[in-house]
Amino acid sequence: MEDSARLRTRRLVLLFWILVIIFYFYLSYDYIRVRLNDSELNSYLGYVVQLAGNENRPAKEVRELILVRADELGLPLHGEQIHVSGERQNLKVSVAFSVVIQIPLLQRVIYSKLFEHESSYHQGL
Repeated sequence: MEDSARLRTRRLVLLFWILVIIFYFYLSYDYIRVRLNDSELNSYLGYVVQLAGNENRPAKEVRELILVRADELGLPLHGEQIHVSGERQNLKVSVAFSVVIQIPLLQRVIYSKLFEHESSYHQGL
C-alpha cells in the first residue's frame, strides 16, 4: 500500500514538472519569436525609409508597406502607431507598438513588451 502511494506521488510530481517545463518552453518560444520578428521589421523599416527617400514616395505608401510587412510577421501594428514625417532627405519614420505574451489556454497576459523603432533617411546608403 505504502509503495503504491509513493509511486503515485512520484508520478504526480513528475507530471507537474513536465507541465512546468512545457509552460516555460511555450513562453520562451513565444517571446523569442516576437523578438526575431521585431528585429526583422526593424531592418525592413530602414530599407523602406531609404527606398522612400530615394524615390520620393508619399507617407501613406510608406505606412502601407510597413503595415503589410508587420502583418506578414504577425506583429500587432496599426496605422496610427506609425509616424512618418518629412520627405526625401528629411524623411523620418518612428514605430511604437506593444506585444503581449499570454498564458496558454487561459489567455491571461503575463508579460507586455513595448517595441519602439526610429529610422531616418541617410544620403548615399
